Amino acid sequence: MTIIFAPTKLFNPEAKTTENKTMFDTVTTSIVKEIQTINKADYKTHFKLSDNLVDTVFDYYHNFELNNRFTAFDYYLGESFKAFNYNELDDKKRTYLNDNVYIIDALYGVIKPLDGIKPYRMDFTLKQSKSVWKDLINDYFLSKGTKQILSLASKEFSALIDKTKFDLYEVSFIDCKEDVCKKISVFNKQMRGTLLRYIVDHEINDVSGLPKIFLGYHLTVVDKEINYIKSV
Repeated sequence: MTIIFAPTKLFNPEAKTTENKTMFDTVTTSIVKEIQTINKADYKTHFKLSDNLVDTVFDYYHNFELNNRFTAFDYYLGESFKAFNYNELDDKKRTYLNDNVYIIDALYGVIKPLDGIKPYRMDFTLKQSKSVWKDLINDYFLSKGTKQILSLASKEFSALIDKTKFDLYEVSFIDCKEDVCKKISVFNKQMRGTLLRYIVDHEINDVSGLPKIFLGYHLTVVDKEINYIKSV
């Protein structure tokens, strides 16, 4: 079972640097060089930024070659990564994590957890990023002999996986109250990170090994849609 995870836009200022590179560094470099040709005045629209982030993102790309690399699973600081709690893993679990989990990303394509990444801002809402990466991502997993993929990422990321080539299972957490059921974004992010930690801790290698009850959520599977449902 291969697991895909999503990046975040927040970074850990205390993350450790590394010399490890990502597997598609040459593609990333070409994307960065293209971004460096964009006029600063267009950054706000191009990257969908607030005014106070334009200078920061401009600096990310124009200093890209000089910036340090940071261990990906240590560097990302969104809700899913905080819930996962990378820094509490021992070496054995970090090895399992790095062998089985892949971050799907608009700038780096595929990131292994111990790969080194630099600060950046980019997502798959930019049409050209999907066209650059889709074939590369699917070809990479095919070359590894991957058959079963568990997505602990949103559909924005799992949509890049060709369902005709892989058994793709997508996970959602659904909260129900008074017969009204919702997928609450922040809870999904937190619970996906928590579920990933459970998978790593127990070295689960097949979808059939997922827990039937998980922190009050009950598992249902319909047409490869994995829903964890909780009533409150």
